[in-house]
Amino acid sequence: MTQLVVTGFASLDYPVSLAGMAKGDCTTLISDRDPEAWPRLGGCSAYVATAVARKGIAAAPVSWVGSDDAAELYCDALRTEGCETAGVARIQAARSPVALLAYQADGSCVCLYDPAFGGAEILTPAQSELISAARHLAITVGPPQLTAQILALRHPQSTLYWILKSDPACFPPDICAALSAAAAVIFCNRSERDMISSTRAEAVIVETGGTKGVTVLADGKTSTCPVEPLIISDTTGAGDTLAGGFIAAMMSGETDPLEAAKQGITAVRELLEKRLQQQRTQA
Repeated sequence: MTQLVVTGFASLDYPVSLAGMAKGDCTTLISDRDPEAWPRLGGCSAYVATAVARKGIAAAPVSWVGSDDAAELYCDALRTEGCETAGVARIQAARSPVALLAYQADGSCVCLYDPAFGGAEILTPAQSELISAARHLAITVGPPQLTAQILALRHPQSTLYWILKSDPACFPPDICAALSAAAAVIFCNRSERDMISSTRAEAVIVETGGTKGVTVLADGKTSTCPVEPLIISDTTGAGDTLAGGFIAAMMSGETDPLEAAKQGITAVRELLEKRLQQQRTQA
């Protein structure tokens, strides 16, 4: 039985490192492109689910792909990571969502995302059944027309996790208010904190601050977990992986949110160290 269901957009990511800065009407050379990660599994829901699955806990993303070869790549990548794919719906469309990630010489990233479907996503019976049966449900950035429906399907005894993203189209004020009031744990970064409104008294807020560490607000107390910085430009998915590591810890019986945050930080470090190792292998 699925223990965690994670809703959100799918993506296959195409990351590159640039030798300079991209400019209009100019050619910028690619300095690094890992052939083993071209493309690689992406999307918030996949990062959360795979971090949980790596801890031996069943996890199923609820996402949408097209009817192209990329859809098969996406599902195969999820299976390789140990995730279930019953919640991945196929839309009869010529393309699946993809993201082009260009890491520039100054450390910034240009992300070009093709959502592919333009709001055509619906909840299939299989997806609805997964959501309503889940005792642990995580909501990441996804089709905005479906969030209220997902919340309505949620089992009343489920634990709800909200992985926030600064996307007003997907998280308008009314949805933010509903998620703030219902979530047991909310994950955000410092710039997203203002999107959270009134929460449950027992709610936990996990706020990432880059190299400044991870702040945990629980039981009226604020604590910060330090992080050991890694020199790497490709940090896509780090926040979602931290959320997945935290959720996996809590689902495994951890009751201390600060300790769960530490396990989330470890999950991120493992992700980034793997990327660094791949870069060294290709060098």
